Amino acid sequence: MKVFDTQGRNRGLALFLSSALLAVGLTLSAAPMAAAEGEVECDSIRVQMKADGYDTTCEDGKGLDHAYQTLEANSTDGTHFLVIGDLTTNNGYIFNGGSLREGLTDAFESLEPKEWHSGKGEQGLTTAEFVSEYKSMDSACVGFQKYVRREPWGGWRRHIIGFGCSRVGDRSQVYQALKLVDFPN
Repeated sequence: MKVFDTQGRNRGLALFLSSALLAVGLTLSAAPMAAAEGEVECDSIRVQMKADGYDTTCEDGKGLDHAYQTLEANSTDGTHFLVIGDLTTNNGYIFNGGSLREGLTDAFESLEPKEWHSGKGEQGLTTAEFVSEYKSMDSACVGFQKYVRREPWGGWRRHIIGFGCSRVGDRSQVYQALKLVDFPN
């Protein structure tokens, strides 16, 4: 089952994926970057991270049958980061649910989770821990998701999915960063 199930269409997930990966790749590189198309002030999106010690980049976008917002938070010391996608559907479409592992690998094609096992849970999120070589660096990672706004006939209107990685092998940094995020209901 695909994360963004729109009667067989995955355009929304593909758009979210390309935007999120572009944002992560550009932010983690040393080269300066211009503002990306769709980039917005982080105060204007639903997922909020109000904490010192993080550089944040946010994006707001729309597809034919969905809308998405992304938040990327990179620790200023370079030890860890979070990437969070908040996807909402328009009328007539719903998220049918799915496993976290499948959702992450669908949403972030370059993410190759290894040594997958259950996580500690945080803020009502389903979590899992894994190891991945992401952007050419071995990282200890935590994936997370939750579905919200359940429809009476089945499915959900909102899917929040993302992951965070520690470059120094300390997943507690990622769990601490997740505690600083205000997730919408």
